[in-house]
Amino acid sequence: MSIAKTNLVNSITTAVKDSQTKIKALESQLVSGKKVLTTEQQDTVATLSKTASSFTKPQASITAAQNTIGVAQTAITSINKLMRQMQQMASLASSPSLNASDSNNFNFRFQKLVTEIGKLATSAKLNGTNLLSGTAGMNVVIGTDKTAASRYFINSVNVFGMMTTGLLSGVKLDTPQNAQEANNSIRSAMMQISNGETNLKYASSELSKKANELTGLSVQASDSIKTLQNIDPVKVKEQLTQLKSKQNIDYQLISQLDPDAYKSLKIASLKSGLN
Repeated sequence: MSIAKTNLVNSITTAVKDSQTKIKALESQLVSGKKVLTTEQQDTVATLSKTASSFTKPQASITAAQNTIGVAQTAITSINKLMRQMQQMASLASSPSLNASDSNNFNFRFQKLVTEIGKLATSAKLNGTNLLSGTAGMNVVIGTDKTAASRYFINSVNVFGMMTTGLLSGVKLDTPQNAQEANNSIRSAMMQISNGETNLKYASSELSKKANELTGLSVQASDSIKTLQNIDPVKVKEQLTQLKSKQNIDYQLISQLDPDAYKSLKIASLKSGLN
């Protein structure tokens, strides 16, 4: 065999082996559904994974806050009903025509409602946080860094404070005059609770917007990871078809140029499990 022919056979043999290596890699990717990533791509995936994971804490914090707000809102609904009963009772008890017995009867029923509201306020607790008792409020993590912009504060609606030291502290209906004063205090308290309820609704809305934003960012990072890692089966199959076609052509050329080299290649191919 001439030197030129030998060089040609060697060149085609190298091309066949190269095709075999690529075919094996592509078939492996079809099975796993994953690409073989470069070091740079692996670093990018690691960075994106860390980014996606960083959203877990604020998302959990927002969920906890929304649940706590929900508990407070449910309690406020019940409290508002009792407050309206108290207001009606105070209006009736403010009549100058009432005798002492009637006033005491109104006051007894009134104080039971006061106690019930206090219980509702103190029981509106979730995971140690109560937005209806105390002034602590609730700090919510809404971002991934430690700046002020990554935190949101929910003001409390201190209903229990109103009952113990505030507007409704010491209210009673034991006389028509006290009943009138109680009515005024109840009206002010209901307005304060209504404002607090509005603030809770606003906080819930803002937290929902932030949660949606975080979810979008998390999905974006996850999608980028999938784009880097996952193969396109259609494209991979097309590449396989092209490689196998090229390989077959090279096999035919070698079989014509050097039958012994062709046999060696086919044996090696069978051992590798490609054909």
